[in-house]
Formats: sequence, C-alpha cells, structure tokens
Amino acid sequence: MTESEYSDFLTFLFERYVRPRIGRVRRRHKHHFEDEFPHYLGQAVRSVQIFRFIESYCYDDGEIYSTFTTERLKGAISDTRYSLEFSNRVADEAGFLDAFEAHEREIASHLDASHLPTVDKEVLQEMGSVNADQELRSLVYFAKTYLERRVRQSRELTVQQELRHIEELIKRAEAEFKRDAEPNKSESAQESPKKSRRWFKGLGQIGQGAALTIANVALAIGTLNLPVSPETQTWGAIASVTTGIGTILSGVGDVRGE
Repeated sequence: MTESEYSDFLTFLFERYVRPRIGRVRRRHKHHFEDEFPHYLGQAVRSVQIFRFIESYCYDDGEIYSTFTTERLKGAISDTRYSLEFSNRVADEAGFLDAFEAHEREIASHLDASHLPTVDKEVLQEMGSVNADQELRSLVYFAKTYLERRVRQSRELTVQQELRHIEELIKRAEAEFKRDAEPNKSESAQESPKKSRRWFKGLGQIGQGAALTIANVALAIGTLNLPVSPETQTWGAIASVTTGIGTILSGVGDVRGE
C-alpha cells in the first residue's frame, strides 16, 4: 500500500465509521461539551507528569514512597483511571473503536509518525517531553509492534474488552492506595504491596495513550479549535487514536508485571 493509498484508506474509515457519529457525540456531551475534553485531557497530562518524574528521578522502588505520599500517588492513579474511562468512552461513541476493530491489521501495518497531527507533539511537550518528535516516533513504533504482535496471536478478547479490563486493573489499584492513605487505618491492617517503578512506567504509558486518544477525538469532532488541515481531522485522527490505543495496550504488560 502506497502512502497515497494508505491516506485514502484512513479517510474512507473516517467517513464510514466516525463522521456519521459526530453529531450524536456532540449531542451526548452538549451540556459540558467545551469542558469535558480539556478536563480529562488535563487529568491524563498531570498523571503522566508524575509518572515521568518517577521513571527519571526515583532510582529504586523505595524512593517513590519517600518522595511522594500515598495520597498523592492515589491522586495520579485516579487521574489515569478517569481519563482512561473517558478516552475509551468517546473513542467508542465516535466510532474509532469500531474502525480499529474491523481493520486493525491494515491500520497498524502502515502506521508512521508522519501520519499523526502536530497536536500530538504539543500534548507530549505538555507532559514534559524534551524531544517530542523523537518520543512520538517511539510511541508509534512500540504501539505498532504491539498491535502487529496482537494480530499474530489472534487474541480472544476484543480491543474494547481489553480496554475495559485495564480500567478494572487501575480501579483496583486506586482502591488499594486509597485504603493505604486512610488516616484512621488500623496499625494492624495489612498494607498493600508497594508498586514498582516498572508498574508506574506502565501506568504512564496508559496515561499517554489516553491523552492522545482524547485530543484526537476532540480534534475530529471539532472541540479543539486549532488551525489544522481537513486531513488532520480525518485520517490523521484515525492514525493518532490507533497510536493512543496501542500505547495503552502496550503499557498493560508492565502494570500486570508480565
């Protein structure tokens, strides 16, 4: 498939799966339309900033808990959870998940960082990236690698089911941290196992993927008022949401300890 054929293919997917749903998504979010997308995008960005710090400056697991309170870590986990839930919901409502499920192999096989909108680099910079171009290429590479491996393995769960399972994993972790942070917790109560640097790294990937997905669904339905080309709002959004989903899924191994 040539570059021109690939862009035409993604445009076809957008017109078939996404455009017919744009009006419905706007109606469903009409009371908070201008507020919800930046709110949940901001949650994802804040959480990733914390997890980036842990990965860069906490040299062992113990330093995580001497640097951050359990309450602060719980807050970052909560931000990840809620932004992920919103990301999954709007990607489903807007038709991106249906497009991805039906054409996962074809979308992933030709995915490249050059297909992604410039808004993605801006999101990464806000998260603290010092080289957004390089990081975006890495995210695309790892997302593409994971998705191609997933296709070869013929997994029984759909992508949507996997995303819901990730929500539950994070929800359980949030409950553990909330319990540990309770000021009146009995001294005899057993503490939950400490999470590792690798675990927080995986959570950071999930937050990054949620942020990319939210930003590009917002771009596609016209919530982000950015001077972008029609191509960026159509096939560019498909490519970016695919990268976001792949980034979320590729972070799960670290969260599960695989």
